[in-house]
Amino acid sequence: MRVWASFSKVSIANFGFAAIQVIIKDMRLGFTEALSAALVHADEEARRHGQEFVGTEHLLLGILTAKTGEAFRALQVETEIEQLLPQLERALGKSARAARVTGRLPLSPKAQRIVNTAASEAQAAAQTAVSTRFLLLALLDEAESTVGKIIADSGADLDELRSLLSRPNSSHEE
Repeated sequence: MRVWASFSKVSIANFGFAAIQVIIKDMRLGFTEALSAALVHADEEARRHGQEFVGTEHLLLGILTAKTGEAFRALQVETEIEQLLPQLERALGKSARAARVTGRLPLSPKAQRIVNTAASEAQAAAQTAVSTRFLLLALLDEAESTVGKIIADSGADLDELRSLLSRPNSSHEE
């Protein structure tokens, strides 16, 4: 498993203080290239929707638009991605104004909590990097989340999706 160290240890600061605390706590823990790409896509999606922060829906959109990683492959198996994307777009809407933030947009408090949970779960599983699998599991575990509801509405069995993602080394992610 390769880790994109430059993103996880430098640019992560722009994704919020809480996220950087988890990464700094154990510098051996970074992000996979797939998760780094998903976070960049999440930032782009938030900007496209005129938001000044990256929310949980943007995190899921980032996974889907990056089209790589364990989470994307699991979503392909368990959902109708063609139905998932329009539902996410409707849930997000579009702001009339463009984001005024330069650099990376900050994470919303809920998105920060999700990234922290994903990092904690990866560390607990003795992984050397946080992957999209851990991010999607954290998104699914968020109580009464919009993301979970949207995924379920797209035809996914959330328990089956969690089971698929929870299998150790379900697939290799770079």
